[in-house]
Amino acid sequence: MPSRRVLVVSYPYPPMPTVGGNRWLAMSKYLREMGYDVTVLTTSAFGSLPDDGQHQVVRSADLIAAPWLRRILRRPPLPEPGQAPPVDTPPPRVVTGVAVPDPYVVTWVPGAVAAARRLLRRQTFDAIVTTSAYESAHLVPLALGRARVPWVADFRDGWTYHPWKPPFPTRAQRSLDARMERRVVRTAERVAAVELPVAEDFRARLGVDAAHVPNGWDPQLEAEVAGAEPPPLVPGRVSLVHTGKLSGGWGRHPGTLFEAMARLYERDPALAERIQLVLAGRLDRDEQELIESLELGAMVRHVGQLSRAESMALQRSADALLLLTSPNLVWELPGKFFEYLGAGRPILALADGNEAARMVAETGTGITVPPGDVAAIEDALAAVARDGLADAYRPRGTDRYVYPAPAVEMAEEIERAIAAGRAA
Repeated sequence: MPSRRVLVVSYPYPPMPTVGGNRWLAMSKYLREMGYDVTVLTTSAFGSLPDDGQHQVVRSADLIAAPWLRRILRRPPLPEPGQAPPVDTPPPRVVTGVAVPDPYVVTWVPGAVAAARRLLRRQTFDAIVTTSAYESAHLVPLALGRARVPWVADFRDGWTYHPWKPPFPTRAQRSLDARMERRVVRTAERVAAVELPVAEDFRARLGVDAAHVPNGWDPQLEAEVAGAEPPPLVPGRVSLVHTGKLSGGWGRHPGTLFEAMARLYERDPALAERIQLVLAGRLDRDEQELIESLELGAMVRHVGQLSRAESMALQRSADALLLLTSPNLVWELPGKFFEYLGAGRPILALADGNEAARMVAETGTGITVPPGDVAAIEDALAAVARDGLADAYRPRGTDRYVYPAPAVEMAEEIERAIAAGRAA
């Protein structure tokens, strides 16, 4: 196969402090190892990295970083590279409820389109890949007109199918959002989705041959993990570790977990004292207040914000790992699942009827309980306290979720898109 030159358009990308950028950070690296020449077009809002030039990362202007605009909208400053996100409140409705499909269509897409046009004039690309969440990234190829090359639209989350964002306030906005989704999905030569339910929805609802191309664990991170020094765990206690943010969209909240811990202590104090929930990441005020009000004491230990390498090293030292999901988001599969997969520890997943529950069952990496069932969570915590879920850990079929396997699948979609473009 001749060398392919691919342009990737992704708003989330390091050093933006979100797991959303990890997919194409890893995917680009392994595609390059397979012989692809990859250029990444992303936002400049979160700064740059020293190796941007080496890895052909192009950062276009983004109004979202403008200090005057953030002051007007009462938003905190964006974090500098290497900094943790600041404690924040939800953005005002004027930010999230006006622009369709998201605010970046105004702040970033115009600059991204201009940058993409310059890149296409400067050199020949064989394909373009756009990726979301932040669906406005998928509008960039539509704005290129006749300059567009064969296109793969890659979806990390659903768009109008169980959307990750609140519904727009007006019927006109919701209609425009749906039309945009349909135009993107039916125009792109190939459509890929990280979560199987999203791919299945595109097939059934919009009649396209959408592919399921999952995320995966990057084994090349092991050297970085080996050099990290996470906080030591308490000897003699069964450590249940959670890394990252506890609360999230669509009702994801640790309230039932904390309640189940309190009930386990009431029922069997000796068993409850064997387990310690170790939290690495930012705690919201209501989470802290709930821990205190339930008097969980030494059952919960907060070790603060850690680097990604430190978090992954902490995962490897745990007896079991905790995964929280929303009670009603069918495609939800937190990116940390793949870090947990690489850690090789049993998973207690508060997940039911969603992609996370399916993946834990498919890979034999732990147990799942409904996130709203306090009694079931209490029983699961008792099982963790007894043996760290060792009996539930029977991993199988995980090769597909370890790089380079996901990149091989993405390369196949790129080749299909190029072939479809030639046929057209």
